[in-house]
Amino acid sequence: MSQPGRVYNRDQILNNVFDDGRIVLDRTVDTHIKNLRQKLKEAIPERDYIRSIYGIGYSFENA
Repeated sequence: MSQPGRVYNRDQILNNVFDDGRIVLDRTVDTHIKNLRQKLKEAIPERDYIRSIYGIGYSFENA
């Protein structure tokens, strides 16, 4: 959130979130993003804060 618009790929997200060395599949990121989108949509239904960039990753859109 500190860098809106910056695109993060799955590996970058995994390395920042799970920094304790455990093995996590990259599809885990997709599941967490899906759940986060649902929660944000419940709180603010008129906005979509997370943008998927096909083949690259995800970005948080502030505006």
